[in-house]
Amino acid sequence: MSPHPPSRYATKAVLSALALFCLCSLSSNSVLAADAPAGSVKSVAGEALVTRAGAAAPLKIGDRVYERDVLTTGKGATLGLVLRDNSTLSLGPGSRLVVERFLFEPEKGALAQVLKLSRGSMAAVSGEIVKLNPEVAKIETPVYSVGIRGTHVLLNVEPGLETAEDKAQVTGAAK
Repeated sequence: MSPHPPSRYATKAVLSALALFCLCSLSSNSVLAADAPAGSVKSVAGEALVTRAGAAAPLKIGDRVYERDVLTTGKGATLGLVLRDNSTLSLGPGSRLVVERFLFEPEKGALAQVLKLSRGSMAAVSGEIVKLNPEVAKIETPVYSVGIRGTHVLLNVEPGLETAEDKAQVTGAAK
C-alpha cells in the first residue's frame, strides 16, 4: 500500500482519459457498423458498374457492395452478389438495382433489407434476414413492392417503367 493517496488531480486525469477512450471506442464502433458492407461481388460477366457517392466504377469479383450503392449491368452483362446474411442476388442484362437499406446485426435484433430494382431482371434467394424477420425484407420496383416471405424470387422490370430519377441518371451518363 502506498503511503500517499493519489491526488485529486491524478484521479481526475485518469478518469478523463478513461472517458475519452470510451467515447472514441463508441464512435469508432458506430462508424464501423455504418461502413460495414452489405455484401460482395461473386461473379461478373460483361460490364457491371457501381455508382457510389456520385462516382461510377467497374465492378470485379471480390468488390464490396454498400448500402446506397447503385448497381447497373450493361447489355448482355450479368452480376452475382452474396449479401452478409447469405442472400444471393443475380442481376440480368440491362438491370439497375439500388441497395437502399441493409442492416444485419442479429445479435442486436437489428435487421433490414430493402432493394430497389428499377429496370432489368433479378433472381434472389433469401438469407438469414428473411428467416429471422421476414417483415423487414422487401424489393421495390416502379410498379409494386414485394415483401419477401419465401426463399426464391424472380423479378423482371420492363423498359419504360423507370422512375424520373433513373431516367435522369441514364440521360446524364450518356452526355
